[in-house]
Amino acid sequence: MAKFAVYEVVFEEAVNATGKPKSELTPGTLSALNLGSGLMAGFAAAIISQPADTLLSKINKTKALPGETVTGRLIKMAGQLGMKGLFTGMGARLVMVGTLTAGQFAIYSDIKRVLGATGGVEIAKVTVS
Repeated sequence: MAKFAVYEVVFEEAVNATGKPKSELTPGTLSALNLGSGLMAGFAAAIISQPADTLLSKINKTKALPGETVTGRLIKMAGQLGMKGLFTGMGARLVMVGTLTAGQFAIYSDIKRVLGATGGVEIAKVTVS
């Protein structure tokens, strides 16, 4: 959900920064804004999910001790890793998730435009003054 919220806010702010209403922007400009907004949304999604994914990978690689609960193992692993360890591999993840999300939002927006499906819920409606 975070990536959709971030995408909408960034996209509407980017449209506002052009000084033109969305209806007056060229398809190329809209595609560029969609890609940029999708990239920012992907970065947010990568940062938010990184600690959980790191713990998931680590818990799948290690064997539990007898009587050890999953919650107990996760707490122990998080303590051993620390904040820095929970974000190991963040650079590669930003590139991977950021670019994939940017592509997804660009394709989604272009398909909506081609099909004329311009209606929808604006999460972060910004008006041009």
